[in-house]
Amino acid sequence: MGVSRIPWEDVRMEDHLSLRISQRKNNEESVGCELHWHEELELYYVRTGGVSLLSEGQQAWLQPGDVGFVNWCQPHRGNKFLNGTCHYIIQINPSLLARETVLLPSSSERVDLLSLFAFQGRRFPQVFSNRTELTSLLDKSIEEAEQSHFCSEPVLKALALEIAVYLLRESKPGPRRDFVKRDATAMKRIQEILTYLSSHYTQPELVTLGALSHHFGLSTSYLCRLFKQQTNLTLTHYISELRCSKAASLLQDGIPLQEVAQATGFQDYNYFSRIFKKIMGNPPSTYCGQRNG
Repeated sequence: MGVSRIPWEDVRMEDHLSLRISQRKNNEESVGCELHWHEELELYYVRTGGVSLLSEGQQAWLQPGDVGFVNWCQPHRGNKFLNGTCHYIIQINPSLLARETVLLPSSSERVDLLSLFAFQGRRFPQVFSNRTELTSLLDKSIEEAEQSHFCSEPVLKALALEIAVYLLRESKPGPRRDFVKRDATAMKRIQEILTYLSSHYTQPELVTLGALSHHFGLSTSYLCRLFKQQTNLTLTHYISELRCSKAASLLQDGIPLQEVAQATGFQDYNYFSRIFKKIMGNPPSTYCGQRNG
């Protein structure tokens, strides 16, 4: 299995794969991903530069040598970069963790590793700094994947499990199960909202606070509070960021400015230009045709 250097796609991993590793190179003009989630555990390992990681409402800057961790199904995004950034995204297959069981301390009960990650929820460090044991495991995984050694699959499986155990040992003691259940319910609702926004952000009439509260059967005050608690963003700001991120990608493909504004749900070009510069840090024109030249 080689290390992918093409843009990463959120595609379910095949069961026989233990790890998926991709290398990313970015600069300050790079367009980050939108807020999203997946079942794979994910680690951001920074080699050079810096990455801004938003996970479960907490924003952190990852420096060279830092490792950012995203747990199972946590909404997250890496959306800002320093010039000369090179980092690896390492994902652990949830199917592997679901098959591996351990004996709970002072109990005869066995539980699978994936359930332990789900149970612990947010009780992991978001950033691991100066953790040579963890970075050594990641370096070994990257080297094994890049070199495509003979019989690499069992080696990568062993490394994936060792990384998972390291993370579990670094997590805080879990809370009562009823709290976890409420936490999981809120997470599931946020996932539904993010999916809906990703599909309807181009239709302004469908993503107003009133339309969203009606669609999800929630009061506007609760909807706004829930979204802010889980993502550390207001709904309005997130929708604007989502549209601007999509717009930047279209501009890099050479699509004309006016067409991009309309295609991403902005009905007024001047408003689009103003919001884009505020969120992206540069006017839309700076992104025009970047991928083509």
